[in-house]
Amino acid sequence: MLSVYVRSLLVAIALGVVPLALADVSESATEAPVAQPSGMAHYMRQAAEAYESGDVSGWVRYTERLHALRPHNQDLMRHLVLGYAQLSQFTPAFNMMLQMQQQGLAENWDQFDELESMREHRLYEHLSNLMREAGRPFGRVDEVAVLEGVSMPEALAIDPATDRLFVGTVREGQILVTEDRQTWTVFADPTTHEDLKAVMSLAVDPARNQLIVATGVVTQFRRYRAEDVGRTAILRLDLESGELVSRHAVIPDRRARLLGALTVASDGTIFAADALTPTIFRLGVDEQHPQPFFGHGNLTSLRGLAISDDDTRLYVADYDLGIFVIDARDAAQAWKLAVPETLNETGIDGLYQWNNHLVVIQNGISPQRVMRLQLGDDGLGVINVAPVVAALEQFDTPTFGVMADSSLLFLSGSHWNHVDAGGRTIGGRLPAVSILSTDVDSPEVMIVGREMLEQIRRQSGRD
Repeated sequence: MLSVYVRSLLVAIALGVVPLALADVSESATEAPVAQPSGMAHYMRQAAEAYESGDVSGWVRYTERLHALRPHNQDLMRHLVLGYAQLSQFTPAFNMMLQMQQQGLAENWDQFDELESMREHRLYEHLSNLMREAGRPFGRVDEVAVLEGVSMPEALAIDPATDRLFVGTVREGQILVTEDRQTWTVFADPTTHEDLKAVMSLAVDPARNQLIVATGVVTQFRRYRAEDVGRTAILRLDLESGELVSRHAVIPDRRARLLGALTVASDGTIFAADALTPTIFRLGVDEQHPQPFFGHGNLTSLRGLAISDDDTRLYVADYDLGIFVIDARDAAQAWKLAVPETLNETGIDGLYQWNNHLVVIQNGISPQRVMRLQLGDDGLGVINVAPVVAALEQFDTPTFGVMADSSLLFLSGSHWNHVDAGGRTIGGRLPAVSILSTDVDSPEVMIVGREMLEQIRRQSGRD
């Protein structure tokens, strides 16, 4: 069942698209000490070749090294369970299953013939049932709006003064607005703003009455031109009229650039995450061009971005490595966010700050979910984890959203997997994307505690 995955992995390596130690960021960006081990491509190649040749011991050995580099990657964890089982190494196999279960991951282990020898143990049944349960829908959402006929919605923002909701799209480069959550009108698009390309992120700056837009060129953008690739900018639009207030382009540096997630400090300073070359840019209120603020060559793909209420800390989600904390005044000070072992940080897209909590939209694991992470007093670590919603029927790779008081409004799905590189629909009509709302202030905690896990071990007759 893994051969298709392994072959696709070999193709990815051959094409050079496996994210590793990416090109160094601009010299003017601060490289903070967040280094991770290198060698992903080498170990991926070795693991794939060992699997294809039937060398299970070699496959497990190299997968263990990959797991050390990407400890929360669900595919790697699953592969280790299967590999250990084939080697009759049941203790590490059950330990890995236990770790996955503690992190709230869902798996249907019964589909794998490789685990037949483990099924005689009661612990297998316990963990298998728990992980099957983890894939069932949890939590409550309300459907705020439905985006019928809107291609590739990617960004949300809300005007707290008027409750108007804005949606930005990749395919058409439009910004749509609604007051009643039913009727949408065009607030801005490339026909009225020549600088507007694919809309990657939106944020409202209420103090300055502006809508902040991160825009750039991707091949799925309908007006794509090869000569525009790498050109990306922050636009300030008047929040009432939609007129362009100012344009702030990233100075070309011969690197792939595409500004994505935005966050705005109370003084109007804008931070934006580069989705292609992992760098955070900073744009001061009186500055013309965003400047590289933070980056590191071992980061992979920066997604969500949030700033603390006191504007002192930036939080950024790396899709493979988890959440990092950066001093918003001095990028030389950066840390990996301390998290409990029960939190799997892989696959976070949306990241938002609320009441000394981080709210994350996580689509890179199973089940896809929204989580609430309570921060400690220093903001450098997570002291409590609670799921808000998970595995909902409406989910089709939920991505980004916006906080409105204690409610998270977010896109239920993404069209990236439903279009080709040119933005053309694959396999018929694009599914409608809903805007969902959930209250993050009262989630039920479903994480299995250490005491329950010890009880499971005792019930299974294992030490």
